[in-house]
Amino acid sequence: MKQEFEMMQEEMDDIIAINKSQMPVMQIGNVTTGMDLQDRINNYWKGLSDKYGFKQMTVEGSSRGKLFFLAEPKPITNPKTGTEIAMDKFDTLQKIVDQLEFVDYTNEHGVSIKMNVAFMKLKLMAKI
Repeated sequence: MKQEFEMMQEEMDDIIAINKSQMPVMQIGNVTTGMDLQDRINNYWKGLSDKYGFKQMTVEGSSRGKLFFLAEPKPITNPKTGTEIAMDKFDTLQKIVDQLEFVDYTNEHGVSIKMNVAFMKLKLMAKI
């Protein structure tokens, strides 16, 4: 469901300035540098979507005036706690250990990775 957002006058002024400006486009060999108008406007709206928390591709005008617009809000995600981050890290370490054990890599001297000191330490860290 869309909700109404309001941008600041300075942001509307920036959008107007982008529409009026003619950015130089250079062709060097087969490469074209510089963004076209659509890219510059999309990049600006991407910044607004990050700032105000809406899905960029859902914007439409509002009947309340030029500073108002409707858009779907981005879902709110709570930041992970330190414990959750640590759990994710060790879950990932365990997956790495499992994959290395499954492959059972041996070096050019015929020594299995399971005998590698660094691997043994990694395996121990994954179990903590």
